[in-house]
Amino acid sequence: MKSFWFATVFMVISSFPVFSQQDADTTLIIGPKSSTISDTENITDIVYDTLENRPNTASWYSAALPGLGQAYNNKFWKIPIIYGGGLVVGYYINYNNQLYKQYRDGLYALIDQDDRTQPFNPNLSENDYRRATDYWRRNRDLLFLAALVLYAVNIVDAHVDAHLALFNIDEDITMKLDPYIDQTAMQTNLYGISIKIRLN
Repeated sequence: MKSFWFATVFMVISSFPVFSQQDADTTLIIGPKSSTISDTENITDIVYDTLENRPNTASWYSAALPGLGQAYNNKFWKIPIIYGGGLVVGYYINYNNQLYKQYRDGLYALIDQDDRTQPFNPNLSENDYRRATDYWRRNRDLLFLAALVLYAVNIVDAHVDAHLALFNIDEDITMKLDPYIDQTAMQTNLYGISIKIRLN
């Protein structure tokens, strides 16, 4: 059993991507964010960037263990949020389930025609017990659905975060503001400002 867990942890850790900030003429990145180096003699490191595989991998990780996809994306701060939400939903599932069982058992004790069993609150009518039983059962079932939604959001979040890693925003993106003058159909001048964004 220990060897199984060791192999699992090793596979997870070894699958984490290796990131390297590109230094001037030192690191060559091969992949979706390929870099070009003018002087090949100064190459000190080669990084194989396989970001195209990240979204599916992150999704599978989060499906196997909630929060693992976020760790794979280096978004560790999201893990406490996921498990905090899970604990809150789990607490209220248990709370509503206990009340549902309490009123259900009280209803059974009221209608079973057995003097040895008494409901926990004899002042409530059969209709009161039925309404309370349905109410707490419905709340519990809705919270089960909320738990499934939270699980799905955890997977989608990891997938989207991995996709965002494909976008590269760096100093090559420039924005320029220029005055703008044009004529309308009535031969009057139209003044304004034009925004030009250049992606190098």
